[in-house]
Amino acid sequence: MNEVLRAIKERRSVRVFRPDPVEPEKLEAILEAARWAPSGRNSQPWRLVVVESKEKREELGRVVTQMDMVRTAPVTIAVLRDKDAGYDEVKDIQAIGACAQNILLAAHSLGLGACWLGRVRDPQVEKIIGAKENEELMMLIVIGYPRERPAPKERKPLEEIVRRI
Repeated sequence: MNEVLRAIKERRSVRVFRPDPVEPEKLEAILEAARWAPSGRNSQPWRLVVVESKEKREELGRVVTQMDMVRTAPVTIAVLRDKDAGYDEVKDIQAIGACAQNILLAAHSLGLGACWLGRVRDPQVEKIIGAKENEELMMLIVIGYPRERPAPKERKPLEEIVRRI
């Protein structure tokens, strides 16, 4: 099977991490993958804030309590929408979804685990990460070495989700 298709099928949302740090070259590769996501008019409306310091992760963890993932993952990437960079809110948000998928697939391909936290437009998180006035939080993505590999979940059959005309 093609390596991209294999990565798409094998990637899982990882919620429990080992304490090992993420190597800088792996983090740079993930950020580079994010940069290459498609966007309407090549507007690239995403902005990324990489949270690595224990102090900032602890501060974020007091606000974002989902399974304590932000505190325990060695890296959290806050994905923001730059309202001034884009040109259409819906298309910008779609592009940011593609950026997030690139991050998730890149992390998986490098032996890391990641999970997309649907934290959106949260003023507390935006303040902690230093979001600018024209930026709004779209999601947080926690990244680290998985403590365990979740089993695959059932997917709906193609016949249920696809119509051909």
